[in-house]
Amino acid sequence: MLASLSDRIESVALRSAPKTAARVLGAIPSSALEALQRVRFRRTLQRAAERSSFYREQFRRRGIDVKRVEHPSQLGDFYTTGEDIRTHGAEAFTTGRGDTAFETTGTTSAVTKRIVFSRRELDALGCASAAALAVLGLGPDDIVLSAFDCSFWVSPAVVRTALQYIGCFHVEAGKIPPSEFYERALRYRPSIIFGEPSWIVRLSEVAGERGTWPVRFLCAGGENLTEEARRSVERAWGAPLFLSYGQTEAFGSLGLECREQHGYHRNDLHFLFEIDAADQTGQGELVYTTLTREVMPLIRYRSSDVTHLIDEPCACGLFARRIAKIHGRADEMVVCGMGNVGPWVFAELLRGVPVAGDEWQAVVTCDGRRDIIELRMECDATLNPACVRRTVLETLRSNFPDFWKNREMGLYDLRMTVSPAGTLRRERKLRRVVDQREMTTASL
Repeated sequence: MLASLSDRIESVALRSAPKTAARVLGAIPSSALEALQRVRFRRTLQRAAERSSFYREQFRRRGIDVKRVEHPSQLGDFYTTGEDIRTHGAEAFTTGRGDTAFETTGTTSAVTKRIVFSRRELDALGCASAAALAVLGLGPDDIVLSAFDCSFWVSPAVVRTALQYIGCFHVEAGKIPPSEFYERALRYRPSIIFGEPSWIVRLSEVAGERGTWPVRFLCAGGENLTEEARRSVERAWGAPLFLSYGQTEAFGSLGLECREQHGYHRNDLHFLFEIDAADQTGQGELVYTTLTREVMPLIRYRSSDVTHLIDEPCACGLFARRIAKIHGRADEMVVCGMGNVGPWVFAELLRGVPVAGDEWQAVVTCDGRRDIIELRMECDATLNPACVRRTVLETLRSNFPDFWKNREMGLYDLRMTVSPAGTLRRERKLRRVVDQREMTTASL
């Protein structure tokens, strides 16, 4: 009964203007939302068990009777990982006919993950995103310029499907150099700007030098951002910078900040969230299950992001509960101004460099504006550091054009340090990629 009521309320919201939709969805009682989640989860689990070769085999091997499962936590130690998708391919997960796909960039592996959707699914998630953006104040009279990279990436499509419900003016610029974007944006003088955090930081530096125009807010997604860098952007424009949180696997729609900027209000209509291996503070790896996907559902998908869930009401008054700002990664992948990078990326960059004992480490910091990637390596004392730098940069340009493009745009600084053998290892195992940026605020 409660689930049916929630379904009807959501149906009304989907036919409403985004701002009205947000108010209507806010009328769903928490008990009714939880009932709706249970119904949608059981339906998704049954569909996956019947139509997905991956899930059917996994459940058979583990002796899982899906008819007895009412919540993801009852699946025990079963999870879906990015490696599962890479190894088995999207076809092993599909339970219906898809008509569009996106890919993740290589992170812990050079092999990308392919995620398949239907346009109906994209529209439903776009409607939810539109409601969230309407709460921030985005409306039909706004002029929006988006600078997300369109190469196989989900973010431009997320913005496009959301804005079609809002009905505002929208220009998709693609990820061009911030200085070029600035010059071309002058023709439109957008009131809202979308882009990756490191790219927006660089655009704000350009605008700070050449002059700004009135902007109501900026919205960034695709990587994390220090609070110091956020404040530098906000000072340049005199407007707030909001962060969105998502993954290609989720169609980039897991959560969005409100004006309080204290966590991402989460999309509980389309996802069910858990925290795996939480410590005494509740912090652990975020795991989510899709609730409305009919083409490629994901059951207990490991995000690899470390955070915690916030159930306390937000000062903004919005009904949706929150995901705290991402604290770090459960793996050694780092999302930064360079891009999505993991140990394999730096190992490839050092392929032509005689590193002593294969001892090297990449450390990510931030100078308050842009990310600094320091590649530390142990080399023979006779090796010329200038030759090392030249070799690494040549490999970066030839093998990783997207990372090279980000460097040319000034989105990060790549530094190299050559040191004698025996200086890097402090513990039994040398951690390859270390993120030393401070992302969270004191209140989180």
